[in-house]
Amino acid sequence: MWAAVLIGAALVFAPLSGIYFLADDFVPLVLLRHWQDEGRIGAELAARFHGGLDPQNHFYRPLSYASFALNYFAGGTNATSWLAVNVALHGASAAMAGAIGVMAAGARGARAWIGAAAGAALFLFFSPSAEVIAWISGRFDVSATFFALLSCLLFLRSRTLGDRYAVLSLASGVAAFLCKESAGVLPFAILMLACIPRDPGEPSGLRARAVTALRRAAPWLALAAIYLVARYVFFGTFTKVYVRVTPVPSILSAEYWIQLAASLPAFLAAQFRPQGYFPAVLAFTAVQLGAIAYIAIARETERQARQALFALGTVTALTVALVVPHVVGLLANGLGGRLAYNTAAFYAALVAAAFAFARPAWPLWGTTLVLVLLHAGSQSAAIGRSVGASAQMRSLVAAVEQEARKGTADDYTLVLIPPFIDDVIFGLNAQGGLMLPPIQERSLASRVVVQTFEDLTDLQDKIADHLVPTLRRRTLMEYLGGARQVTSPAEYPTRIVCWNVAQRRFVPVVVQAGPGPKAYVEAIERALGGLGCVGSAVPR
Repeated sequence: MWAAVLIGAALVFAPLSGIYFLADDFVPLVLLRHWQDEGRIGAELAARFHGGLDPQNHFYRPLSYASFALNYFAGGTNATSWLAVNVALHGASAAMAGAIGVMAAGARGARAWIGAAAGAALFLFFSPSAEVIAWISGRFDVSATFFALLSCLLFLRSRTLGDRYAVLSLASGVAAFLCKESAGVLPFAILMLACIPRDPGEPSGLRARAVTALRRAAPWLALAAIYLVARYVFFGTFTKVYVRVTPVPSILSAEYWIQLAASLPAFLAAQFRPQGYFPAVLAFTAVQLGAIAYIAIARETERQARQALFALGTVTALTVALVVPHVVGLLANGLGGRLAYNTAAFYAALVAAAFAFARPAWPLWGTTLVLVLLHAGSQSAAIGRSVGASAQMRSLVAAVEQEARKGTADDYTLVLIPPFIDDVIFGLNAQGGLMLPPIQERSLASRVVVQTFEDLTDLQDKIADHLVPTLRRRTLMEYLGGARQVTSPAEYPTRIVCWNVAQRRFVPVVVQAGPGPKAYVEAIERALGGLGCVGSAVPR
């Protein structure tokens, strides 16, 4: 069975060799090069250990960000080497998810191997995980989950609080918290795993088990407390991650829950394509859960296995509960599949645990096989869309450089690109990276400015705030730092081009400058309508 899983992974993941940098991936590239040029890359990376990644949100992810620096020094702008880390961590996490399930349940022999393989396959091909493994910026999620699962696996292997496995488990927990906020589920996972009886002679009373579990999990619970205090010191809040979301008021707001519920169906449907996959996935998952519930209450199921199913089921539910307060509506294009990554890992462990004690085995066997095939098909389609967007980005990088060489010395070009292509995140937050080293050999910001179609909303304010004259005469970093080259009247781009996805090239946007920034932007928006730029998708 493991051979089948490996062959399937090779087939589904082979196209990932065509992935390129997309969207947020360009941000660390630009910053690392900028810090390197100024000789302060070490200081900046160290600063991430006692502060956030950016001044807007409360992201504490220093270890996963440091891994980007390793990729930068080892592979430069070779996107394949960057993505290989994500894929390797994802594969290792899949194996650990399966192993955690069978170890927690106390399974042995052939059933343990089969259960571990089934759990690993379910997580490996989990369709929404395509966002994590096919997008380099998914590193934050894949690394946090990897270290969280490693911590759980080592905890199950330990026998005393101070043995080497327990120490390594705690160290892995520290690493998980240094990767992303999603590691917040780890202390609860350790506590639930500590509730599972390991020896026949352990007390069976609820109170005695609770005391034993708290004693076993105490170091990980202390780690969680230290993490929360550190967040308060760094950010002035224990739980807030995104600047636009306040978790506690959100969960107390009826409007919040209504908005979330309204956006959920379209979001889930976008996770499972082609059309019609989602109802099938939903139906077979429901049957699978029913089979697991039956195994949990069946008389012949051993005590340890029953406790393991309860523990892993509880952790799976907690992963959802911890994420939901940080979500403000879900996008209909499916962006955000990474939010379910942790959930999928512990659900896979739950399935693996159930496999080892399924009597009869065929309901769980059948539903799991169908779900793996459905997920793999949908995941393959998602990877294909990311590969298509990557091909577009490679062409775009070359085209931006060509645009910078066009025209006279007095020309300045506004380059408009789509934030998404075929529902894959594309130009969002990539604007600076497309103009600067190391993607470009030299800075092009004195000749072109790259904006997404969504940026048009703020373009009139940027023009009024002297965007064009400042970038002509100063660096982009100086502009972002607040420097302004004031001119009167306002200066406008002399040329405008937009990216036509179907033709994979820039097309000119003919608009006269003035009479004011607002009228200028409105004229651009009208002109874009007939050029095949906005809303275009990769031809299929």
